[in-house]
Amino acid sequence: MKTRLKRTILTILLALAVVGYFLLLWRGPWWLDGGHLRDKDLQPADGVVITGFRTTLVAIGAGVVAALGLSYTHRSHKQTERMFEHTREKDREQAELTRESQVTDRYIDAIKLLGSEKIAERLGGIYSLERIMKDSERDHSTIVEVLASFIRQRASITEGLKETPAGYRAPEDIHAAFTVLSRRPERDDEATITLVNTDLRGLYLQGGRLDGMVLGSACLDRGTFWNVSIRRVNLTMTSLGNTMFDGGTMEESMFYQARFDDAKLFGVKMTGANLQSARLTRTLLSDVDMDQVDLRNARLNEAMITDGTTLASDDLIKAEINEDCHLPTRLMQDEKVIARIAECLRKREEGNGNSTHSAPPPSSD
Repeated sequence: MKTRLKRTILTILLALAVVGYFLLLWRGPWWLDGGHLRDKDLQPADGVVITGFRTTLVAIGAGVVAALGLSYTHRSHKQTERMFEHTREKDREQAELTRESQVTDRYIDAIKLLGSEKIAERLGGIYSLERIMKDSERDHSTIVEVLASFIRQRASITEGLKETPAGYRAPEDIHAAFTVLSRRPERDDEATITLVNTDLRGLYLQGGRLDGMVLGSACLDRGTFWNVSIRRVNLTMTSLGNTMFDGGTMEESMFYQARFDDAKLFGVKMTGANLQSARLTRTLLSDVDMDQVDLRNARLNEAMITDGTTLASDDLIKAEINEDCHLPTRLMQDEKVIARIAECLRKREEGNGNSTHSAPPPSSD
């Protein structure tokens, strides 16, 4: 109702303005300069005044019309822009809904494949989830947890594992799921991946990122890791026997009571790693950066540490070392290291003496 009233008023005002304009165009010269203009018998000078006035008035009118036209065009353009933006936003929302629907359908299909009894279908489900994880940042955390749960369910250590034979390889689906997790996109607010007490023997990874994972009490024996990032990983009481690490980093990772028996590490950066009470029996450490590692109560029996390995004597003497441990020349000649080896040897001999001491015979009544 108000809109109609406004339009009526505007129409009346516009009509009055047009009538006034033409009246001014017709009688304006006499209204403004009636004292000098005749109504009849106009002279050439009168014609000049009248023509000049009307020409000016026409120019003003044309300018007003042009301004109104520009204003109308501008408003129409703005209106068209708003309509276009609204349509584009609607199209964008519809496209997003369609994409989300497609992602949901793909996710459901992948989950079905993941639960299949056929290894080929499980592998298809794993790689489908990887594709979705890369395409949809929103589903990243969910898919990471699904794959971690898949590994926990199918590779949980429920009883003691038998000795891992040479050449052992992880089951294909477990290997695929772990590999996908290792090459997940790096995004903010990433959830912690927990694979505690899982059988991950025989993994082969080239590149990838295990940063921040929790692998406590897991078994990674006979694995091969090429240039893998293992930063700030919790590997408490994890078994890494006969595993090879070539390149990559283990900076600030936790290896409390981890077992590196017969493991081989080449060119790994272990700065700030915690190796408290870890067992490095017959472990090869070649060109490893062990700056500021915590070796308190770590056992390095028969370990081989090459000259290229960075290790301070003050850190080494916190470990249990013996004469069978192969050390760089600079450490073998270090007085603190020599004293520590002698101390460990004495403690071992004292322990052996106590363990072989026979108990006193029972007293006879």
